[in-house]
Amino acid sequence: MPLSGNMTENDDKTKNYSINAMKEIDGGQVLGSLHVHGYRDSVDPTKINAPPYNVATASLGVANNDGHSVNISGQHIPNFGNRVTTSANVNILKTDNHQLDVNAFSATTIPKSIQSFQTHGVGVDYAFKDKFGANASVSHTPAFQATDYSIGGKMNLHQTPNSSLNLNIGANRQDTAFGRGDWNKNAFIEFKKSF
Repeated sequence: MPLSGNMTENDDKTKNYSINAMKEIDGGQVLGSLHVHGYRDSVDPTKINAPPYNVATASLGVANNDGHSVNISGQHIPNFGNRVTTSANVNILKTDNHQLDVNAFSATTIPKSIQSFQTHGVGVDYAFKDKFGANASVSHTPAFQATDYSIGGKMNLHQTPNSSLNLNIGANRQDTAFGRGDWNKNAFIEFKKSF
């Protein structure tokens, strides 16, 4: 069972720790992870009663070789509560050239308060030969009467066995009870290299 870990340090000297595990099973994988973000090695004199970390997360998922997966994750935010998210992904089409996935998620805050902070969403992802990709998603949070829309695209500009250069474009919008939001557009170039 491959196990990997990582530690990074933030600008405020807090640390992020993560552990990921994967177990191959017949026709798929079981994946698990633990993450702690914003861990403090010592007491911050400006935040005497602050908890020793900002967020702790654990997740467990199962994925099969056909591209279908389910996942459950839990998040603890000190002095706020817990958030549980379930998600699923179904591969609709997979050929040598095309891949089409549909996904959905639902998240809720525990303990439940008078207002429900549940969020539900669905999305679709398309890829062509690992060269082009497109995605669209929508999510709704009833407590805020908010619906978020997102669309995006990706184009691989250059690929080698250990590096890639991609162009990403996208837009997102939020509609609330107070009105319809504007589309916020973004674009960036991403370079990845493995050593």
